[in-house]
Amino acid sequence: MRALELDTVFVVNGRLAIKLTTFAKLLHYSATYLLEVIKKLAKYNIRLGFKWRKNWYIFLPTHPITSTNQNQEEKDENSTKEEEALTPSGDSINADWDAAIDKLPAAIGEALERASFNITTINKQLVVIVSSVELLSLTLSPKKVTQYVPPNLGLFPAMTDYKYGYYIIYDPNKMSTFDPGTSGTLKSTQVPAAFFEVCRALDAAENIRNGANPGLPPRRNLSTTVSFDTGTIAIAATLPVTVNIQSNGSIDIAVSDYLGSTYSTFANGGGDLSSDTLPEAFLEIASILAAYEKAVVPAENQPNNVQIQFDIETGTATISANLPFTTLAATSGDVTVHAIDYL
Repeated sequence: MRALELDTVFVVNGRLAIKLTTFAKLLHYSATYLLEVIKKLAKYNIRLGFKWRKNWYIFLPTHPITSTNQNQEEKDENSTKEEEALTPSGDSINADWDAAIDKLPAAIGEALERASFNITTINKQLVVIVSSVELLSLTLSPKKVTQYVPPNLGLFPAMTDYKYGYYIIYDPNKMSTFDPGTSGTLKSTQVPAAFFEVCRALDAAENIRNGANPGLPPRRNLSTTVSFDTGTIAIAATLPVTVNIQSNGSIDIAVSDYLGSTYSTFANGGGDLSSDTLPEAFLEIASILAAYEKAVVPAENQPNNVQIQFDIETGTATISANLPFTTLAATSGDVTVHAIDYL
């Protein structure tokens, strides 16, 4: 769970009205699209909010939203007639969510049912408690996953400004640093971006190896799913490892090259990574990213977007991760995906 601060709140006849942009975050929808829907509802004399000083404000529902499939008698029992309220501009408004749910698109209705509108006070500020989004791989299931905060709800220390699909601005004094080396495989200079770059390279290497050897069992030890709906990259990998006990009693864990040197070659370029195969580089950069997360202070602010587990009995390493990303569109129409430096 995460507390989302309500930056501007109106209390009208005891009801809370919050900015449309904040309301859109609660539903994981575009504020522009929701405004179009709200204006269409006004044609049916259904008003859910008001405009004040260039901003739109939406009244929060006073009881849980129920779908149109619910029994009408139950729906009538849960419904409460809202009193008319006088908005800051002097208009009279009666926000009837029960009437609106019948006119809203089904997908928005489902989002409203899932949303939580529990308001509380933290540090003398009104906040609403929201659920984090958890995105799993479509093909591989990690042994352990944790809740993930998407970029539209999260606070990333290095990020000073962000507009999904357009730009991202960092504070250079707070960014993680990564040395990709000279003329090596990698080009990224931040740790999350380098991790995603290795994921892409290893995923491509698996595809090349499988395409060149149709008679052999395919190697699909890595799954990378980019979701433009949530702005997250879901990564799940199960890599073979070998375990060796050193002379001093310590345990050394090394990733086996399951693709072969023809496809797995990695040039570290003399940078921060010392691996010479892509599977090794994947585990190495994942370990670096996990260590960077643990270095965030204070401890309660430490993210946990990447998890690594070793199973010595089966000789496997399981890595799962969820990374926020932003996109850019080139003049040619190409779309680039860039992992956000959330550290």
